[in-house]
Amino acid sequence: MSRIPRLMAGASTAVTRPAVVHRYLAGVEGVRHVPASGPFVLVPNHNSFADHLVLDALLTVFRDAPTFYLTKAESFTHPLRSRWTEGMGGIPVDRDRPGRELLASVDRVFGSGSALVVYPEGTRGPGWPLLPFKDGAFRFADRGGVPVIPVGMWGNQDILPKGAVVPRRAKARVVFGPPLAVDPALPRPRRIAAIAEAAREAVVRLTEAARNPTPDRDREAAQQLAERAEAALETMLSRADQLPAAHRKKQARILLGLARRADPDNLDALVTRARLAGLRAMDAPAPLRPALLRSVRRPAEQALTIDPDHVMARYVLGRWHLMTPRPLGGRTEEGVVHLREAARLGAADTRFPMAYAEALMAGGRDDEAAHVLRGVLDSPAPDLRTADRRRRAAAHYSALAVADGPTSPVRG
Repeated sequence: MSRIPRLMAGASTAVTRPAVVHRYLAGVEGVRHVPASGPFVLVPNHNSFADHLVLDALLTVFRDAPTFYLTKAESFTHPLRSRWTEGMGGIPVDRDRPGRELLASVDRVFGSGSALVVYPEGTRGPGWPLLPFKDGAFRFADRGGVPVIPVGMWGNQDILPKGAVVPRRAKARVVFGPPLAVDPALPRPRRIAAIAEAAREAVVRLTEAARNPTPDRDREAAQQLAERAEAALETMLSRADQLPAAHRKKQARILLGLARRADPDNLDALVTRARLAGLRAMDAPAPLRPALLRSVRRPAEQALTIDPDHVMARYVLGRWHLMTPRPLGGRTEEGVVHLREAARLGAADTRFPMAYAEALMAGGRDDEAAHVLRGVLDSPAPDLRTADRRRRAAAHYSALAVADGPTSPVRG
């Protein structure tokens, strides 16, 4: 009887392992290569039981679907260890006689859109050099028609060396590579051999990269992490998200923490932190908002000193001025200026002109507001969020027309 149906039913998509990320990760590169959805086979090097912990923590942040691991059948014999292994998404495999049940389990993993982690070395190695690769991972991927993504890790062997049961204070670095390409016209045996060879070369290269970080690669990693954090917030705000807002915010916080570790000066991470703080303030009870809004202004202003044309920094700072009481520094007129620039820089995204129109209304500049609202109304609304925005613009536009009377220019 396969354990996969029970695991599928019980696997949590909540970000439950942030402590592992904060405590044991020195850096993560190649985040753009990890698909946010859909099945794939991940092939890492394997030199520590900490490999499971680190990969599980990261993939839980990067993806919403659970992750599963091929695990030797012996790991399921001891009751306590079996429970832990199942909780980590372990799939039992008899390495000498893999059978149909294993293939059915893998099919269900791919069918659910989940990732499958297979250590092609087959067992924990010494760390360096890598052990020879077995071809099981590549047979699964070829059979399922899913991509193979290589990853190299370094430092896990110091967190949990062979024989250790308590993690040590050490840091790991993880480098994901792009999906591997192979000529689909090759006969299957040659195709599998080719992708296995390409995977080994990639994992060797990525592990070397994990052993030898560089400032340039850290800066690039921070940018990718910041973009992933912003994407988490956009998904939360999309009105089509199936997961709680708290989940997305936690994802974003962890990603931003990793970005800050890689490059404290990354502009997009700085602005997304300010944006996250602003969302937290908007959700808080009114008496608590002023205190929470304090953490919004400074990073947005800092970003604008470096890049005055950063559209999201303009937007965040403009919204801050409109939300913050005047005794605490909020200035409607400054909010109008920042949001006017945001609308100019990001005219194709109706959230920016919409916010500018509302700032103009707050400042009593109704004729100008009506002109900007007209532009929002004339823009397409391809999703729920922009459709809602257009309905709000229509309500504002009608209210302005009624207030100004039948001869008002805002009637269009």
